[in-house]
Amino acid sequence: MRSLVVSFLCLVLLIGTWAVYSDYSDKKIHTYINDIENGILLDVTSDNWPQAEDKFNTLEDSWHQYKSIACFFFSTDKINEADYSIAKIKYYIKAEDGSNASGELSCLKEQLKFLHENESITLQNIF
Repeated sequence: MRSLVVSFLCLVLLIGTWAVYSDYSDKKIHTYINDIENGILLDVTSDNWPQAEDKFNTLEDSWHQYKSIACFFFSTDKINEADYSIAKIKYYIKAEDGSNASGELSCLKEQLKFLHENESITLQNIF
C-alpha cells in the first residue's frame, strides 16, 4: 500500500510539473508569436530597421532564457531549428533585407507554433 501511495504521489508531481511548465510555455510562445506578428514583422515590412532590430534583440534574449528551461521538455532538434532561424533573422535585419527577414520571421512563427503544439499533452500526441 505504501508503494502505491508513493507511486501515486510521484505521478501527481510529474503531471503537476508538466502542467505548470505547459502553461508557462504556452504564455511564452504566444508572446513570441505576438511580438513577431504585431511588432517585428510590421517594422520589417515598413523598413523601420532600428526599431525592428531592437525588438528582435529583446525577443532573442528572451528566447535564450526560455530555451534553457525548454530543453528539458522539448526536442532539442526543434529548439535548434528555431535557433537557426533566429540567427538568420538577426543578420537579415542587420543587412536590411526585408524579403528574407519577413520570410524567415514567418517561418520562425510557424516553428514556434509547431514546437508548442507538438509537445503539449493531447490525445493526438499520446496516440
